[in-house]
Amino acid sequence: MSVNFKELLSVNLDEVKAPAALPEGTYHGNIASFEYGDNNKNKTPYVRFGLKFHSASDDVDPKDLADIDLSARKMSTDFYLTPDARFRLKDFLESLGMKTAGSTFDELIPEAVGQSVIAYITQRFNPERPDDPPRNNIKSVKGE
Repeated sequence: MSVNFKELLSVNLDEVKAPAALPEGTYHGNIASFEYGDNNKNKTPYVRFGLKFHSASDDVDPKDLADIDLSARKMSTDFYLTPDARFRLKDFLESLGMKTAGSTFDELIPEAVGQSVIAYITQRFNPERPDDPPRNNIKSVKGE
């Protein structure tokens, strides 16, 4: 299937709006994907896990989610691969129930896809543009 850039780029910009931020709270989902990259600024290598959510915990008011299709939301979380930061990725993989003893990241990272996670999502505001709607951040994520 070919991408129709003509159609994608012919959208009236007056109609382009940021999606509403998720209410702050705890969400349940799965790891949908992973990819490797490096931070553009200082070339720090990382692995990025793509997350899809299917439900919210009791700390999120269902009324606040009424106009949000949670199944259409995707977020990601990054783990740096530097020697001083790798322990965080190891802890995360262990929280998914993976046995890390005798394993390598190269072996376990692909196996993380499909695993259940629980994430605490916060809202952040742009101090330079206080009238802009809030955006979301993942404060913490672990296996469920």
